[in-house]
Amino acid sequence: MEMVVAAPSGETMEQLVPALIRARRENADLAAVMLRPGAPAEALPDGLPADLRRLLALTDGPSFGVRASVHSAAKIGYFQGLDVLADAAGIPNVEDYLNIGFVNEAPLLFDTTDGSILVVRPDLGLWYQGCSLERIADNIDGFMSEWVAGPRFPELVRTPAKAENEDDSDLAWDDWWRLLQAAGRVPA
Repeated sequence: MEMVVAAPSGETMEQLVPALIRARRENADLAAVMLRPGAPAEALPDGLPADLRRLLALTDGPSFGVRASVHSAAKIGYFQGLDVLADAAGIPNVEDYLNIGFVNEAPLLFDTTDGSILVVRPDLGLWYQGCSLERIADNIDGFMSEWVAGPRFPELVRTPAKAENEDDSDLAWDDWWRLLQAAGRVPA
C-alpha cells in the first residue's frame, strides 16, 4: 500500500484536484486552465516517483494558466535532457532531478533523492544562460496546495523583473488566478 503524505495544510492532491476540476467546470471561460482527466495506470511510465504517479493519475498534464504546468504522462520522458541545466546552474548531480513541468518556460524539478520540488530561476535573461535552483516545497502535495492552488502562486510564477516591481496587477488577467478566486482558495 502506498503512503499518502499530506501537505502542511493537511490537504492532499486527492482532495485538492477534484475540487479544482469542479471549479474549472463551473468557470468554462478560463481557456488557459487545463485540468484533464487522469492518466490510466498503464499509461504512466515505469519508474516515475509515487507522488508524481498520484498527480498524473488525478489529472494528466495540468496547465495552471499560461505560466506553469506539469508534463503529461506521455510527454514527461521527452523533457529529461538536463545537461543544459547542469551547465546553467553549475550542479554536478543533475541526474538526481526529474523535469516534471515548466514555470515561465524554465524547468520545474522533482528531486528524486528526497521528493522535494524545485523551480529553476534565471539569473538574468533566459534560464539556460545562467540560473539557480529554488527549493519551494517538500513534496508534491505541498507544491500543489500551497504554491499552485494557494496564495503562493504569485511567488511561483514571478519573473526577475516582477521580483523587483512586486505589483500583482497582472494577476487580474491570469486565468489560473481567476480560477483560484472562483474556488475560494485566494482572496477575490
